[in-house]
Amino acid sequence: MPEGDSLHRVAQMLHPKLVGQRLASLVLVRSQARTEGLIGSEIRSVEARGKNLLVHFAAGWSLHVHLKMNGRVRIYPKATAPRVPMNATSALLETQAQRVVVYAAPIARLLRTRDLVGDFHFRDLGPDLLATSFDLTEACTRLKIRKARPLGEAIMDQSVVAGIGNVWKSELCFSLRLDPFAPVESHTYEELSGLLSLARTQMFDNVYGPKRTIPDPFEGRGERKARLDRRQGEHVLSVYEREGKACYDCGSTIEMRRQGEQQRSTYYCPECQPRRGPT
Repeated sequence: MPEGDSLHRVAQMLHPKLVGQRLASLVLVRSQARTEGLIGSEIRSVEARGKNLLVHFAAGWSLHVHLKMNGRVRIYPKATAPRVPMNATSALLETQAQRVVVYAAPIARLLRTRDLVGDFHFRDLGPDLLATSFDLTEACTRLKIRKARPLGEAIMDQSVVAGIGNVWKSELCFSLRLDPFAPVESHTYEELSGLLSLARTQMFDNVYGPKRTIPDPFEGRGERKARLDRRQGEHVLSVYEREGKACYDCGSTIEMRRQGEQQRSTYYCPECQPRRGPT
């Protein structure tokens, strides 16, 4: 699943190509919304909020895309863009020069920009880790009140903090030697604050770091660099999708367990991340 840093990279990629241009066409394959009235409207901005992508039009409407598990975004020069299989497409946006294709996204819809604040996808969204206005204190407070929830579930709750998914959940808990299966209350405020601070630092570097290139935000998970103090020959991720392999730090076997109602995968090292219970 694309996570918060991936969506911010998409927005960073689309922004210079789209902003200031006028909409030539917009097709929402799975929506009954009429888009003809937006043709010719200027694209004012492109932004990410957590795992949500928004394209704002001067006419007062916004395109909202959520990629969920399998969605992808591609942008092509219109003159050389490949043919688009509509049965695999959720949205197709064109300007005079560019074609943006959203593949396999379950949410691709139009809504009035003024209604975003009250929309159920956004009204309860927690602080975005990559927002310039990110409030660490508020995020920690939201996390602390979920005291009985396992840490790995709580930090993926988008109403707590927006942007963390399976990859970052596993990698952050490993980096700080935290137990993702223990309740939030078994971790100190300093540990929780450190986790969110590290999440912001690493995700920010993945989007805006000096060595970041953005030819394609979703090809090659190896582009996401989460491992701290990586040594020669080691993968860029410490535990994610490394079940059954040796831990780089202690040599123990990496394990995977599923968490929460959605049974999301959590990768961890049983030696580096010892179990802990409520304090």
